[in-house]
Amino acid sequence: MWVSDERLLADLGRALAEAPAVPEEYLVAGRAAFDWRDVDAELLLVTGYDSLLDGELAGRARGGLATRQLVFDADGLSVQVEVDPAGVTGQVAPPAPGRVELETAGGVVEAVELDELGYFLLGPLPRGAARLRVAGVAVTEWFLG
Repeated sequence: MWVSDERLLADLGRALAEAPAVPEEYLVAGRAAFDWRDVDAELLLVTGYDSLLDGELAGRARGGLATRQLVFDADGLSVQVEVDPAGVTGQVAPPAPGRVELETAGGVVEAVELDELGYFLLGPLPRGAARLRVAGVAVTEWFLG
C-alpha cells in the first residue's frame, strides 16, 4: 500500500489531522497511569527494622545512646543504615556499583558513590524528613533526621 516512506508519512499526517480530540478524562487517566509507572521502585524499600521502635534499644537510647539503626528490605535488596550526629553510614547488599542520594522534601542534598562492598558515608542528616535513593532505582521510606 505504501510505496515510499514519504507516502506513509503523508497518510499518517492526514490521519492525525482528522482524528477527533482526545476527551479530557482520557488525558487525565493517561497522565495518572504514567505517574504510577515506577511505583514499584518507589515502594521497593520498606522499613524492616528501626532501633527507635526496639524497646530494649530505646531504653538504652535514653541512657545516652545517640545512634539509630535502620534496615530497609525488599525483593532481595537490603539497605542497612546507622545514623548518628556525625552522619549516616550504610551498606547496600548485595553490593553493586551505583550512587546513594540523601533526599529531603527540597530535593537531593548529598550524593555519594557506593564502594565495591556497597558501603557509603554521608554527612549529618538535615532536620526533618529524609530518605535515601539507592542507585537511582530504590527509594527508602521517609525517616526523621
